[in-house]
Amino acid sequence: MPEKNDCQDGWCASGPAPFANTPPIGLAPALQDQHDVLPDWSKQAPDLHEDAYAMADALWWSRKLGASQALGADVAPLLRGPDDARAVQRALAQTYGWWPADRAPRYWKSGGPGRAQPLVHVPLPEPGVLSGLAEAPPPGPVFQLRGAEAEIALRIGSAVSAEQAAALDHAAALALVDAWCVALEWVDVRWRDGLKAPALAQLADGQCHGGLLLGDWQGMDVLQGRDWSAQTCVVTLNGGAPQVFTGTHSLGDPAWLLRDWLQHVAQAYGSVPAGTVVTTGTWCGCMQLQAGDRFHAEFAGLGALAWQF
Repeated sequence: MPEKNDCQDGWCASGPAPFANTPPIGLAPALQDQHDVLPDWSKQAPDLHEDAYAMADALWWSRKLGASQALGADVAPLLRGPDDARAVQRALAQTYGWWPADRAPRYWKSGGPGRAQPLVHVPLPEPGVLSGLAEAPPPGPVFQLRGAEAEIALRIGSAVSAEQAAALDHAAALALVDAWCVALEWVDVRWRDGLKAPALAQLADGQCHGGLLLGDWQGMDVLQGRDWSAQTCVVTLNGGAPQVFTGTHSLGDPAWLLRDWLQHVAQAYGSVPAGTVVTTGTWCGCMQLQAGDRFHAEFAGLGALAWQF
């Protein structure tokens, strides 16, 4: 797949987008009949509104071919709102088996620009989660971005019912967490307009998620009484000069989002299973890297991880 030449402003491809619901030109003869390969969304995902089929088609073709096939701006106007975007992601999850149909997804990303703005909670494909590695290998396929974010992940220790979630306050939500770890997220976008794709298109695409690396799980005693405003995250690229980020979490405390996230998951899936994991947002922004770059992040007193891109 050819390299993209310009990702600085979110535009990472050129040329016209094919119709989302037709096979891209030049497709192998074995795939020329889309009815043989493209899911029948009415059967595969009955809750998906027919106006959202074009977006599901576009993302399906992109993943099928390992390259972006459409502009998010072309298909986002067909969606009625966030519920349609989430339904597109669920439809793709059912098609690709990203998580079992009989329970809530195990891995999530959550966050927002600040406490005064609405938070966004998005499930992550389970096959794309790596653990037990100090350094992740180069990802693939890369569609538009090699973005990297350094985060803290939290794990729920016991199942939470919808009734329990509805009654939570911050302290009760935090008490449900049995472990935490350092995490790195690879950021990528399946849309040809990259980060310029409309918000609904990005939500349907998993909120710009490419993959996740989780560090070793540790007990919550390490975080008790932690002054997050003084917490540092030191990032180095290719062994160069360190970049230091101090107290830069957008919510001031990674655990601040727990109550809202738990209520979202429980409302959508009926309960939150024990062992469910949420990443809590970046400390270093989204660093856009090139092929061959090595991203290393260390949280002082907490741990470090690396990703070789």
